[in-house]
Amino acid sequence: MSKNKVIKSVSFNVKNEKDQAYLERIQNVNFSGYVKRLIEKDIRQRKVIKTEHKQVQQANIDGPVIIRGAGLSLKSV
Repeated sequence: MSKNKVIKSVSFNVKNEKDQAYLERIQNVNFSGYVKRLIEKDIRQRKVIKTEHKQVQQANIDGPVIIRGAGLSLKSV
């Protein structure tokens, strides 16, 4: 194995229903590529949330402000 690589393992419990569904989903998928795409998507989403949060803080808005993110919430400013 190359010295330039880092290996991270993921365990799945075959008796757990959620884990069984995850295993079924990734059965015929390039797991490494799949995980890397999920990480990339998460990074992009977090950047968008930070940018939107800064814009909301800087704006002087009367009324409700909707902030997108992991959990949608309605905030009054």
